[in-house]
Amino acid sequence: MSDGKNPTGDGSGIDAEHIGGALLGKRYVDDASGLEVLCTKAGHGRLALDGAVLEIKAAKPLPSSD
Repeated sequence: MSDGKNPTGDGSGIDAEHIGGALLGKRYVDDASGLEVLCTKAGHGRLALDGAVLEIKAAKPLPSSD
């Protein structure tokens, strides 16, 4: 993570290529490094590691309850 250009948190310091938003309560993963993060505060910028955008982790299917 890096600080934006404008410390007020209004999203004005985010480069246009990184605008996309981080969703509160979602887990983001980078398969190459094994990194997994939980978003605890929503924001305007996308989460990335070494220039690669982190993907939202898919939910595991629940077992059937037959």
